Amino acid sequence: MLSKIKVSAIAIGSNGDYQNKLALALDHLKTSGESEADIACLPEIFAGNHPEAIPGPITDAVAKLARQYGMYVICPIVEDGQDKQYNTAVLIDRKGEIIGSYRKVFVFWGENLSPSQDGVKYFETDFGRICILTCFDINFPELWQDADELGAEIVFWPSAYDGGMPLNAFAKLYHYYIVPVGTGNIIDITGEEVTCQNPREQHFIATLDLDRTFIHDNYTGKKVQQMLQDYKGKIEIEQRYNMEAWTLIRSVDSTVNLRQLCRRYQVETLRQYQHRSRLQINRIRECGGVV
Repeated sequence: MLSKIKVSAIAIGSNGDYQNKLALALDHLKTSGESEADIACLPEIFAGNHPEAIPGPITDAVAKLARQYGMYVICPIVEDGQDKQYNTAVLIDRKGEIIGSYRKVFVFWGENLSPSQDGVKYFETDFGRICILTCFDINFPELWQDADELGAEIVFWPSAYDGGMPLNAFAKLYHYYIVPVGTGNIIDITGEEVTCQNPREQHFIATLDLDRTFIHDNYTGKKVQQMLQDYKGKIEIEQRYNMEAWTLIRSVDSTVNLRQLCRRYQVETLRQYQHRSRLQINRIRECGGVV
């Protein structure tokens, strides 16, 4: 599985003339492909309020480029679901096949579209697990916690506006990358913005290291020190967060996978520690026990 991947945020805005915006989107996807992006994301309803079935003309055109360049593409459209219409982000794989879709849970007032009853989904890719949330979903923290509980390593957020600080907070709180496609301010697992390349206007590309790992200091100290000692010069502490009691570790040797090492040394990641603690303490609570 790839540990370092290249993501492309195509922030060309929502709505507009159907033919012109589709042509613009396809041209930007060529830029993503030529830049060797692993996954590209288009904005929310980038070609306007033009309902189409899945598959349909937009997804067919996008799938052709996904296949040509061997990249995943997130393609948001207005889905014609026959009896209902949805604000839907379609995920297309490197072979140009549709492998899933996410229907917006919290549709914005006046969209005249049906809110999803499916909730947050996860999608497996050849580089890791991703989730997709859309625009107004930013205002509902339970969706972002759902993405965490589903194990997302990256959350893509196609949007009609910028979003701002809630995205930075979610990234730091849940330790996943967020790729906003409102302005393309790609956000690191630390909550800070990632330095991007700009091959053209409104186009943002960043390389994300999915192997970097947060570890909580509780019960891990000796194991982590042994791991660092055994792999000195191959892995290192990137940053210490003393108030939070978190340690961010990364591999500096392309042949060493940090997450595999954590499993070998029986070191829980911060996310694993939080998830296990929630589950076990809730069970104890239900049984009336003590922790």
